[in-house]
Amino acid sequence: MNAPIRALSTVSLRTLRGIAALGLLAGVAGCYEGLQGSDAAVDTEPGASGPTSPSGEDTAGEGSDDGSSSGGGQDWDPGPAAAECNLDELLTPGASASKIKTLLTGLPLEDAELQAVTADDAALPDLIDSWLLLPQTDEALERFFMTAFQGTSGNNESLFHLVGVPAVGVSAFENPRSARVDAMLNKNFAESFAKTAVSFVRDGVPFHEVLTTDTYMMTTAMMVFMAFNDDYIVADDHTYFDQTWRTTNNHFPTVRLLRDAAQPPLEEVIDPNHPNYMTFYSSKISEEIGDGCGVGPVITVNTTQQVPGEWEIGNTSKIAYYIFDAMVLGRVENVRRYQDPNCTSGGAGSVGEPLLARSDFTDWRPVTMSQPGVGEDATYFYEVLDLRASNELKLHAEKAGFLTHPGFLSTWLTNEDNSMRVIINQALIVALGGSFDGETVTDFTSEAINADHAAPGTECFGCHQQLDPMRDFYRASFSNHYSQQLDPERAELQGEFIFGEVQASGVGVGALAEILAQHPDFPGAWAQKLCWFANGEACPEGEELDRVVDAFIGADYDFKVLVRELFSSPLVTGSECLDEGQSGTRAMITRRSTFCHEMSVRLGIDDICALGTHLEDATSLQRDVATAAASIPDDAFSRSVVEPIIIAETGLFTRANREAACDIVAQDGFALAFGELSRDEVLDALVARVMGLPASDERHDAARDILDDHVTDAVAAGETELVALQSAMALACMAPGSTGVGF
Repeated sequence: MNAPIRALSTVSLRTLRGIAALGLLAGVAGCYEGLQGSDAAVDTEPGASGPTSPSGEDTAGEGSDDGSSSGGGQDWDPGPAAAECNLDELLTPGASASKIKTLLTGLPLEDAELQAVTADDAALPDLIDSWLLLPQTDEALERFFMTAFQGTSGNNESLFHLVGVPAVGVSAFENPRSARVDAMLNKNFAESFAKTAVSFVRDGVPFHEVLTTDTYMMTTAMMVFMAFNDDYIVADDHTYFDQTWRTTNNHFPTVRLLRDAAQPPLEEVIDPNHPNYMTFYSSKISEEIGDGCGVGPVITVNTTQQVPGEWEIGNTSKIAYYIFDAMVLGRVENVRRYQDPNCTSGGAGSVGEPLLARSDFTDWRPVTMSQPGVGEDATYFYEVLDLRASNELKLHAEKAGFLTHPGFLSTWLTNEDNSMRVIINQALIVALGGSFDGETVTDFTSEAINADHAAPGTECFGCHQQLDPMRDFYRASFSNHYSQQLDPERAELQGEFIFGEVQASGVGVGALAEILAQHPDFPGAWAQKLCWFANGEACPEGEELDRVVDAFIGADYDFKVLVRELFSSPLVTGSECLDEGQSGTRAMITRRSTFCHEMSVRLGIDDICALGTHLEDATSLQRDVATAAASIPDDAFSRSVVEPIIIAETGLFTRANREAACDIVAQDGFALAFGELSRDEVLDALVARVMGLPASDERHDAARDILDDHVTDAVAAGETELVALQSAMALACMAPGSTGVGF
């Protein structure tokens, strides 16, 4: 099975990759197809033209890059079992187990695991249980939950929306360089609830508590933000200077601004007994304020009053915001003499870098939130030293699972016109896998329906009939900036829930959480989310899916049980047909997050695509691979769309980007992955670890021969053994078992 090789004395690995596209990958794919047998999973690599079904439909995707068929000239013969199913082939036990382990851990199937499932199908559930205990599973589930809980779209604008002020630029840590602080906070928000859900899976917490929990995984930086966000209340009819302080009013009677001296350390700035309490460096003082204004080395600002000729910081009624701005975002707002337009800094100045430490954005732990009791204060956002050692927050606003999480809120912003309609719909999609269908409910009326949006008998009435009364759960708890609702008329709004044959009422988002947590659609919705993750499509409704959901409910919503029962079911394994020819599974390309996780754990290179790393902190390898992998499709979500956005089939562009990523990994990551290993040790690792073919897999030896022949031919053509092995690594990275799951 030698592949065509041309002179390689001066070519780069990119040229070798091009040769692979012409012939070598076809050889590897042929190895997959020729050795799987009549009941194998799929007989082509992702993107190749596959066999047709009896109806004449193309069942394998978009066709190969060169337009040729890869069926080896043989007619499709699915065998009697698959002929009755909606698949080209039923998956072998090894293919099913490999698919599931790749999805959950990124790791390849071990030889003992392949032998176990080949000998006995009943071995798979126990293997799944063991894989769920591996640390690699946490990362895979975290990426799944980040999408499923729809909390990943925060940006600079949404961050400032939550604190009720216009969006502005913020600082970064200069030594060492970091991402901007808004990006770091939004990354915390995106990861926080996914990490919370993973901790529930780990600890066996009933999964419907994702709707009611008052505990989130947080960093110190996120705790500071949450405390400030609870302190600074912005009303529904917001104007820039409209705010209410709940906790820190009158805490900062004096602020000192330094013109020349260095910024004092955080420990001094937040200590009321230190001379440097609330003292900040401001570059704008010397840069912008004229000499005639009598600026000394220190400007002392009395924030309790405005006196003509005395210094003030912007609007003194917003002083706590300015403290947060300087401490967390690395900014000092403009300083000016009251009623003297000639003596002003003209805008915000830089502190130099935030007073928080970079470690404050990575020190994850569970933090429980509760409301302060009578006479008890809420948490002070500026007491950072105490927060670093704390697992508790006292906040006025009610917290209810993902429904009130800043990642979810910042993804689905609202305003007075929309008034919580979008976020209540997205809450239904996340919790129940459903949305309003527009059908009018004949036995339900409510005064909360907005006639301006939809009058009875109009096209939109069916949706608004249920939507408008339901949004009042959110409106009673939050203003349009997701501050605590202090308007007494809105705070007493009674939400009315009518969806999926459930009708209930209550006040506030906590009541909504309890309704959703007990809703009969919740367990089935999360089973289907896992189906989309495993198969790239929904599982067919029927007895088998009902059995899986019942097992989940019977285990008190233990998510590990749902994973085990679903992933060992024919709905995912494809081991048999169900429900009149429905299978519920298929082989599919690896989504970007799965592909990157797989390459990271199989090569031992941490976060190789920088999925969880700010690019400012990334290595050159991570940045290059991230750029190449950016166009590989990944799962996503969209407004008002129930189904996740998943591209399970390949195409020329996605394959080209995957190939470019493999090329970079091979060229720049080879030494990290294989160090001083010998040629034979590298080839063994490429087949077993990267291609995912353990020794007893019937395709293993032929795949090993292909890579060995390629290295031999490349060296014979004048290349060094290192370059030849790098090329073999690129081929292994592009093999079907690496670029797809279930092959």
